[in-house]
Formats: sequence, C-alpha cells, structure tokens
Amino acid sequence: MDWNADGRLDIIVGDRLGNVSYFRRLFSGDIYLIAEPKVKVAGKPISLGHNSAPSVVDWNNDGLPDIVAGRLEGIPTCLYLYINKGVTGAPLFNETDTVFCSGEPIQLYVSYPDFGDMNNDGLQDLILGSSTGRIACYTNCGTADLPVFEEHEDLIADGEVINFYSYIRPSVCDWNEDGIPDILAADYSGEIFLFLGEPATGVEEVEAACSLKLSLNSPAVDLIRASIELRSSAEVIAALYSIDGRLQCMESYGILNSGVHLLHMDIRDIPAGVYLFVSSAGEVTVSRSVVVLD
Repeated sequence: MDWNADGRLDIIVGDRLGNVSYFRRLFSGDIYLIAEPKVKVAGKPISLGHNSAPSVVDWNNDGLPDIVAGRLEGIPTCLYLYINKGVTGAPLFNETDTVFCSGEPIQLYVSYPDFGDMNNDGLQDLILGSSTGRIACYTNCGTADLPVFEEHEDLIADGEVINFYSYIRPSVCDWNEDGIPDILAADYSGEIFLFLGEPATGVEEVEAACSLKLSLNSPAVDLIRASIELRSSAEVIAALYSIDGRLQCMESYGILNSGVHLLHMDIRDIPAGVYLFVSSAGEVTVSRSVVVLD
C-alpha cells in the first residue's frame, strides 16, 4: 500500500494499545522503513482502546486511501471509518464515522477487517474476522462511491462454515494469480491458513493440516474439561490466556500417546470472563475460546 504516493509500498499497522502507525519505505530494492508520526484524526492520534486492526481501502472511490479499523471492543461499534479529506500523497482525516449493516453499527469483538471483490461485481466487499472464529462476508450492495451493506454470510470451505473457534485475522489476496480472491487467515496460535477461491463453490481449504483436535466445555465453572485427539504421541501442554493475552495458568500433561485424551484445568481462582484455552502437542498448537463463570 503506497500511503504517500511516492511509488513505494508503505505499512499502516495497528497495535495492542489501539494506535494506528505509519511506517514509510525509504528506498526501492532492499526494504528500509522509518516510523512516521502516528496517523491522526482531527489533529489527534487515532486511539481505538485496544487491539487496533486498520485496513486501508479506497472507501469512496476518489483515488485516496481511507481507513476502516477494527478493535477489541464491539460496543457501540467494532469498526471505525476514517475518510481521507487530503490530497494525493498527504492523507488528512477530520472526523470519525462507522460502518453499518442494515442501518445498524456492526458489533463484533476483536474485529479484523479487510476488503476484496468477492463476487466479481466490481465492488469492494467487507471481510471481517472476529472472536467468533468465523469469517463474515458483507456484500456491497451499494456503489463504488457509496458502499452499502445489508446482510452478511460466513465463508464456507469444503461444505462447512470456516470456524476457528477463536480470534481469526483474514486477509484477501490472489495467492495463485488466477483472478479469484483467496483468503489468508491467522488464528491465535500463530498459524497461517490458506483458502483458495473457486468460482462456483466459494473457498476451499488447502492448507490447514493439524495433528491435534481439541474440544472443551464452555461455559466452565471451577474446572475446564478438554478433550484432545492426537494422531501421534506428543508432549501436551495447555494454557489459559485472558482476552488481552495475559497468561492465567498453565498445565503440563507429559507425553501422551495417539488417541483421545481428557485434560482438566483447575480454574477456581480465575475471575469470570472470556478466555482463550491454548493446547499444544509438540509443535502444533490449537486454541478455543472459553467462558468462565463464578
């Protein structure tokens, strides 16, 4: 993305503190970047609370880069819209708006937006990851100058809704350069999954092999009971993280053989809330969200 129109690709990125930062590329060839002042709206740095996730898109088709940014919280809205009122090479943001679906603000937690023409109608559609673990597609039924979203559907692979059961970060690309949008998606474990788009059937998962399957009880009281299935023997470790990434507790279960095993984690000292249960077997990690009740 060329933020300052100098012919070089720059980086706009969010962070855990809710900022939106701009890193300007200095030269062609080898990649050298310099940190510029944080992106501002109405003269003040954009601050989204926690876990800002900006996506640069030409929202109103005027040739200038705008920003749609997700964040940790979903209320009153999970997406903020910043329309560029500057000129080519000098973005300027004067006010904050939001993104609506059927006239209401979209309200999902831990939102990660991106944009792509998913149905080949020449309009940019909204792709949105969130704490649901699913990838929602909001089809643009408006125009290139004025996007309108009336409904959404979750993306499907191999006949089933894509569901990572934890925070998912999708990015639209054309991985194999066939003119059809593909999806790269990362989950809380740090793995990256590739879904290749097909004209008639949507997206097909081609890389998501995992030697560990995990299910657990949610909501949970006093004890998390998790069931894991191993394809081969491995050392198994489980950890519980808060929504802001803080480690709450960790258990080691030693080396377990292939097959199904039951894991227990004592959570009597854990406050009520939403957490992430992360289980690893060897080098493979799988995560699931869990609600803890008093």
